[in-house]
Amino acid sequence: MVLQVKRNENAPPRAFHPHNSIKSIGSRLRSSFHDHKRTHRARTAARGSTHASKQGKHKRTKTSHSATLDFEVATMPQTSMDVEMVDAEPQPRTTKTYRLPKDLLRPVLPEVSIKALVDVDPELTEDLPIEYIRDYMEELGPGLLRAAVTVVANPPKDALPKEIAITVNDHSDYPPPTHMLAIHGRTTSDAPGTARRQVTLVPLHSVVLSLHCARLPKLSPSPSPPTYLSDDRTQLVVPVQPLCLPSPPTFNLLSAFLYTKRADHLLKSLLPCPPPPTLDDERAKGLPSFATHLAETYTAQALLRHINSVHGLWQNACVLGVLIDELWDMIDLAWEVLLTAMAISQGKAHLMLRRPSSTPPSDAASSSATPEPTSTASTPAP
Repeated sequence: MVLQVKRNENAPPRAFHPHNSIKSIGSRLRSSFHDHKRTHRARTAARGSTHASKQGKHKRTKTSHSATLDFEVATMPQTSMDVEMVDAEPQPRTTKTYRLPKDLLRPVLPEVSIKALVDVDPELTEDLPIEYIRDYMEELGPGLLRAAVTVVANPPKDALPKEIAITVNDHSDYPPPTHMLAIHGRTTSDAPGTARRQVTLVPLHSVVLSLHCARLPKLSPSPSPPTYLSDDRTQLVVPVQPLCLPSPPTFNLLSAFLYTKRADHLLKSLLPCPPPPTLDDERAKGLPSFATHLAETYTAQALLRHINSVHGLWQNACVLGVLIDELWDMIDLAWEVLLTAMAISQGKAHLMLRRPSSTPPSDAASSSATPEPTSTASTPAP
């Protein structure tokens, strides 16, 4: 397949020299490492103490006697486009039972190695601490996301190419995406052999994905420095990387979070309406009230759509092995809110809302009730 790319005066592609190009992520990290050592230590220590207190505050006991919940949701009948609508007989509604896990388990994941990052960005060096890279990328992430979302490309029509020409419409000094991910789902057994697989192209910086995903498949190498097709550095060629995920529609939610780390934005995207600002901090008090509001405002079908979205995001996070606790916290919170709302709407509030007990369960009892999640139990099969 040949991609038609407009070039300046039909000039062949050429690689810009580093001093003429936008500064890469690796070179930014190396040049700033020594200047930010003290600041990094202070910020990392502060973040660690805050995160530890948050984790302890929101830790919930998971019991084995109510591992799943059953909900009945009415399916909307399909109306046929009959000319004689007056004579058409109304089709009865049917209900479908959905069995949902009460808790979405977190997989036990290994840490990402610095060698894996050097493999995707050779300008990184193995003396850079992983935590420092994450700290620096948290500042760089929003700008990188702006560069990624402005990308325009002509999608292939027949077959997936190994590389693709893109145009970056961001005029800031952030480096362009390094890869074009070709996101697709698994082929179902009942799909015909000639059926076309739906593929979504997503431009992305390889370091952002590799830094936070312990189970990410090996990415194809990208040119360093980038192979630009125009003197203004707006057109370049990047490799196409196929990536099979359980839930392709929810990958954009995950990728945006990996760039920005905005847990509040992610939570809003997972729920039918914006939650109270203090929901995460005052869960015991605010969650029942907010869930009741959702149950009284939205249909079971609408709640189920959001439940499916949260579950799809959880599946993708398990398969990729995302190492960000805040992501799992928001998945847990959104899942609890939506299941509580569904339970309230069907008169089963007692399945999710527990009455306060004067005697809290002991640590020994809670640890024996629920086994530690394992990769086999909590990760969808690849």
